[in-house]
Amino acid sequence: MANRSYLYASDHFPGTNTEKESQSIIGISEWEYDIPLIYKILLSGNPRVCHSSIWDEEEPIALLGDYAAGVNRLKSFFTRIHAPLAQPLIKEAIEFLETPSNQKKYFLLECGEIFDMEDQALSEQNLHLLQQINTIDGEVSKTLDRLQPPALEKTKPVGFLAKIFGSKSTASSPTNKITALEDWEALGLNAWSNILYYKPK
Repeated sequence: MANRSYLYASDHFPGTNTEKESQSIIGISEWEYDIPLIYKILLSGNPRVCHSSIWDEEEPIALLGDYAAGVNRLKSFFTRIHAPLAQPLIKEAIEFLETPSNQKKYFLLECGEIFDMEDQALSEQNLHLLQQINTIDGEVSKTLDRLQPPALEKTKPVGFLAKIFGSKSTASSPTNKITALEDWEALGLNAWSNILYYKPK
């Protein structure tokens, strides 16, 4: 089985009321071998560490963030994306996250399986992830610079001698590679589901 990061939604802080917590948690998405940018953005609304709802670990190895704030931050991120290929993925994401049955008080991010691929203590990696989320603006900007539609060079004006000898102006040309659909999906889009591999206990 591939190691995955798991994104859930819940109305209860993990560990406060086990019975109600297990009833309210629903799956949102899961991703193999990585913690995609979309998950980090969704957790960026007042993120804090919490205990896992999947694994029996003494130390807090999961993260909790406010659902509504996370969705608003994601929608703000989407307004900066103008690539036509990404628009259907954006529409699907917003529709899923705004479905009433999916809207809870918190997002719960479980990355224990991802952390387990490294030698560092799980709780230390969780704190490092929290720091990444709290300073996510830099990662967002770099990602947008890499994935935005190619910029066009300005058309060079025709000089006086060129006009005499019939030369034409230099046509605009792309300065960056064209982004593929897979590049947008790799952000964590197109993987929404209420049924994940693990159902919190």
